[in-house]
Amino acid sequence: MRSLICRTLAGLVAVGVGLGVAAAPAAAAETTKFRLTTGSVVANGTYERVAGPPEQPVPSFRIAGTLVGRSLFRFRCAVLQVARSGPADGVEWQTFGKHCGPGRTSFQVQASALFGGGTPPVRLCAGWSASQAERGRKCELYRPPALR
Repeated sequence: MRSLICRTLAGLVAVGVGLGVAAAPAAAAETTKFRLTTGSVVANGTYERVAGPPEQPVPSFRIAGTLVGRSLFRFRCAVLQVARSGPADGVEWQTFGKHCGPGRTSFQVQASALFGGGTPPVRLCAGWSASQAERGRKCELYRPPALR
């Protein structure tokens, strides 16, 4: 009788360990929240590491949220940009969200890791126009936590 109980208990433990290992890939997505403010625009969003297929060794990231214009005063427009690897291991800023005036604008972008596997930062820049904001003179930067 004692042997049957021990075997049953060992079997249940093995099944539990097997289910824990099987659930590990689902927990691979890491999500952080961010809030950036510059000029009269606020960006609230999530920064999520997305596990890609095994044949794609470079991780990708999904960045989504909203831009909210609070007033017409100060700087009127803002752009949201993500860093990407440029020529000669430099960094280029790619605009993926624009907002001018009061109201809300949704944004969503998929980004790849930088050279060397770094997580790409996100910045919110303000200006009198969207083209002036893209020059990146008045910005707030969000650097996500390093990958594990």
